[in-house]
This record gives sequence, C-alpha cells and structure tokens, in this order.
Amino acid sequence: MKKVGYFFYTFVPLLAVEAIQTIALFFMMGMGVFGQGFVGKLAFPSANVSDRLEKTFTSVNFNMMIMVIYALITIAIFGMWYYARYEGNFLPSPKKTFNPMMIVAIVILVPGTQFAANFIANLTGYIRPDWLQQYNKLFETSGITDTTFVTVLYSVILAPICEELIFRGVTMRCARKALPFALANLMQAALFGLFHLNWIQGIYAFALGIVLGYVCERGGSIYYSMGLHLLFNLWGTLSGFFPDPGNSVVVFVIVIAVTIVSLVVGFVLFNKGRRKRIVNQSLPEHPINSTGI
Repeated sequence: MKKVGYFFYTFVPLLAVEAIQTIALFFMMGMGVFGQGFVGKLAFPSANVSDRLEKTFTSVNFNMMIMVIYALITIAIFGMWYYARYEGNFLPSPKKTFNPMMIVAIVILVPGTQFAANFIANLTGYIRPDWLQQYNKLFETSGITDTTFVTVLYSVILAPICEELIFRGVTMRCARKALPFALANLMQAALFGLFHLNWIQGIYAFALGIVLGYVCERGGSIYYSMGLHLLFNLWGTLSGFFPDPGNSVVVFVIVIAVTIVSLVVGFVLFNKGRRKRIVNQSLPEHPINSTGI
C-alpha cells in the first residue's frame, strides 16, 4: 500500500507546477492591470485602456516575464523540496561526484540528442501536420524564437534547472520509491512530455527525458542531467544563427552518422567513466540511492 501511495504521489509535482504557472500568470496580469495607466501609456500611447491591456497581455515581453517568474518560484520551491525530502546534495564533493570522462561524455551526447530530437519532431510533424502548426504557433506567441537576453536566460539557464528539479529531482525520486528504475524513468519522462502540453514537443521531450533520467541516475548527481539539459537548450538556441544546411541526401547521411556516433560514444564514455569513478573512489554501484546526490 505504501508503494501505491508513492506511485500516485508522483503526480503531485506536475500538479504543483501547473498551480505555480497559474499563480505567475495571475500575478503578471495583476501587475499589468495595476501598471497599465503608466507603463501602458509608455508602451502603447495611442491606445485606450482596454486596447492597452489586450496588447500588454498578448505581448512577447509579457509572456516571457511570466515564464521567468514561474521558473524562479519553481526553482525555489522544488529546490527546497528536493533538498529536504529527497536529501538533494547541492554542494557535493567534486572528487567523489564528477569524473572528467563523464563530463566529456555529456558534451559528446549533445549533438546526438539534438539531432535525434529534431528527427522525432520532423517525423511527427510529417505524420501530423496539424500538430506541427500548433507547435510553431506556440513558439511564435511565446517569444522563445526571439533571441534576447531574457529568452536566453530562461531557455538556457532557468528552464533546465527548473525542469531537472521537477522531474529528475523530485518526480523521479518519488517514483523510485514505488517502481524499479526503468519504470520510474519512463514515468518521469512521460510526465516530462505531458508537461509541455503539445504533441510535437511532448513526444521528443519524452525521449529526451529518458536520456536525462538515465544520466542523472547512473551519474549519481542531478548536475549531470542539468548540464546535458543546459547544453541541449544552448545548442537549440544558437542553431538559429547557423545557415540552413539544406535537405540533400549527403547532409541527411552525415546527420544520421553524427547522431549514431554521438550517442554511442557518449554513452560508452559515460559508463566507462562511471565505472572508473566507482573503482577509484570505492563508491557503491548505485550512488544515487546511497548518497542522495
């Protein structure tokens, strides 16, 4: 019965996140109403009150500020939750936690995970064009496609920290109390995909979540999955500055080759470094369950 309780409790973090998003939304809407007389006049001097409010609530900057406030609140709440309930160690011993080979492996995994995610998104969009239209519209209205300081701050730094604490921190730790790691990892990845609230992003987020969960568990520290998530988002943010390579067969073959090599070499190095760290430091086989990192 206790395991059943932990299983259903695994859904609580996702519900809590939705509540935090709602609070952040209403807070910003309240600020918009309160400040529309002064700020609204500066931003939209020729519009009346109702028009100023509508333009404020639908603006990219307004939406981005909601996301930043939500992320900061979530990091604070889930950081304390992870630390207090699941013995999260935010200041682990570098020598016992980090291995150079494992860090290199995380970097090598980035292009493979990015190309694989793009392939999944393109394939899903080809099968369901309506999902792809919804996905593109969502990104256009959110403002994430505009490369500004705020979007980079949110996408590259705040979002990875926030989402890792939610899913690989609290959610997966709770699921591990009810399920073996393989099932717990699938469960947190499924909730991670559901969290994105659209099919295209949700499907490739599910696949990415499995990789992040594996890296976090086997690496013995949430910092490994945070690092991979951060670099994954950084690649996606910077990719807009590079020219489109086109859709030739040669490019497709190169991308497939790079994806396979990146994933195979990355996982081999990661596990090799993990085994070497266990031997050198005389750590237990599953450090995440014994150290609480």
